[in-house]
Amino acid sequence: MKITKITILTALFSILTSSSLSASAIEEGFMMDGVSGLLKKEPKEDLWTFTPDEAVMITEKIAFPAGTPLQMLPCSVLEQMTGLADNNNEIRVQLWALFTKYEHTNYLFSVSFLPIQNDTVQPTDDASDETDKDKPEPDEADGESIIPKNILQQIKSNETPDLKKFQQIAKVTGDVNLIGRAGYLSEEKHISTFRPDAFGMKVNKKEFQLLPNSSRAAAEKEMARIPGKQRYNVSGLVTQYKGQTYILLTRTSRTYTHGNFTP
Repeated sequence: MKITKITILTALFSILTSSSLSASAIEEGFMMDGVSGLLKKEPKEDLWTFTPDEAVMITEKIAFPAGTPLQMLPCSVLEQMTGLADNNNEIRVQLWALFTKYEHTNYLFSVSFLPIQNDTVQPTDDASDETDKDKPEPDEADGESIIPKNILQQIKSNETPDLKKFQQIAKVTGDVNLIGRAGYLSEEKHISTFRPDAFGMKVNKKEFQLLPNSSRAAAEKEMARIPGKQRYNVSGLVTQYKGQTYILLTRTSRTYTHGNFTP
């Protein structure tokens, strides 16, 4: 009887654990808007994570907890940030990024960022601290402040924008939108790729590695359902990271020959 109880409790615990893991993932499409945190490289592998300083509010009832690392997707903006990291392979940034979801796990696709200095201004003594408290805020003293809100918030929280590094990121990333391009999707060793074709007019050896998101999951499900080589129309955002080309899928659809000469 004891064995039966233990077995039932073990099964119940595994069910609750799996359901909590699936429920913890944020639905894809939420845009993280200027959240401060630490970007850091994991030891012994080219994997970067972003850990927010405060909880990221998704809705009034759902929040991504503070201090929880999120894996960053490879892209041109991430390459810019990693190029500015210090010798410890970390950098504090204010990040704008898109939440993606793949197999019950969330990832971040970087859109823009602002480097933040690590050093913070500490008060000299209690007297000066009390004096500062009595001073009105800039927007309270002279009406509406001319300082942008995101910069003003950083000043209030002692987080100073690193303007020297900010000048280095003022360049074009080169990301482009791919719309309705025909080609072949394939999967090998858990890596999915898209290879465009040109109906034999010119051989195109360019491959785009699919980034993890819900559109990739749907495409892989379709590929597993229909065996063999199938052509698709693909749309998505093409980006680069350390010489490798990636695509964040937005839409895929099967193509059909209808008896003509197209493959």
